[in-house]
Amino acid sequence: MMFKYLWSKPAGGGPAPLISNPVKHWMVTLVALHLFLFAASCFTLAFPSITDMSCQMLMVNSAYCAACGGVAFIMLFYFSVLSCQTWGTEQYWTIAAVVTLSMAFVDIVAAGWGIYVFIEATTNLHEVDQETQVGCQNWKAVSFYYCTACVIILHVIIALLCGAVSFRLAGRISSQLDEIRRLV
Repeated sequence: MMFKYLWSKPAGGGPAPLISNPVKHWMVTLVALHLFLFAASCFTLAFPSITDMSCQMLMVNSAYCAACGGVAFIMLFYFSVLSCQTWGTEQYWTIAAVVTLSMAFVDIVAAGWGIYVFIEATTNLHEVDQETQVGCQNWKAVSFYYCTACVIILHVIIALLCGAVSFRLAGRISSQLDEIRRLV
């Protein structure tokens, strides 16, 4: 619905009305969630080094944790900027909604890759015999396995929430524009 306003109206015709940030509290929530995801992925990434874990079959999950931490760090700054923005034009908020939806899509793809890597590591653990699983049965490997699962679940939830906030932002932009048009 917001795209109708963006592309169907002619350019010009006076100053653009300013729209207040319709999802400021959601943006602050996303900042906090991405900060928590960043901390969880950094802890999970550092866990094998700290505990001297020796299960090589689970180490492929470390690459996902590093990528997850990088994505969370970037999105943390993006949502920080949006949460500090109080007013903007309809074009600004429309672009913010589209970028937020695009970032949510990238986030879901990254989480999907994490799920794939996690399933591959699990399959490899079950297919290989007990002699080659040296170090994969101790508490370190089990803890790392479950920490990685928690990071993936958290990543999926936050990615879906980003998509929902994008749609909520778009809907509230449209409602504010309708209200402005009724007043004028």
